[in-house]
Amino acid sequence: MSARRLARSIALVCTTLLFGCGDSLGPGDVAGTYVLQRVAGDALPTLLYTTEFVKIRVFADTLRFKLDGRGSISTFRESEPVKGDGPSEPFRWQTGLSYRVVEDRIEVTFDCPPNASCVKGPHILLREARAGLVADFALGARLPLQYRLVSRAN
Repeated sequence: MSARRLARSIALVCTTLLFGCGDSLGPGDVAGTYVLQRVAGDALPTLLYTTEFVKIRVFADTLRFKLDGRGSISTFRESEPVKGDGPSEPFRWQTGLSYRVVEDRIEVTFDCPPNASCVKGPHILLREARAGLVADFALGARLPLQYRLVSRAN
């Protein structure tokens, strides 16, 4: 191989590496507050998931990510018995979470209360999308979940 051809090959490889690969996400890219906008294409309020016992409808859901890999989820939902055995029960809850960024994916694991039997995380897998985040996996939920960024963390 001639020196000129070798130089071109090296230049092509360097250009491909420089422009072909973007930086992966980091906590600074993710930190902020996100509100749920849509579940499986449906605007809120909408059905989030159904079990054999209850239907869960979501009215509001907010994810907060801090720079240190911690955060929280706050939600307002309604639980309705599948068999109509009683009234629906609206409830609010908030819990802590941890998250980590793996390449272009955000893995979210909810905190497990003491003495509880919890499913091992991650519980939600998110990716960056235009104006927010999209969950392509969320334990038991209809997908995708679309979250809009409302504020960046300081």
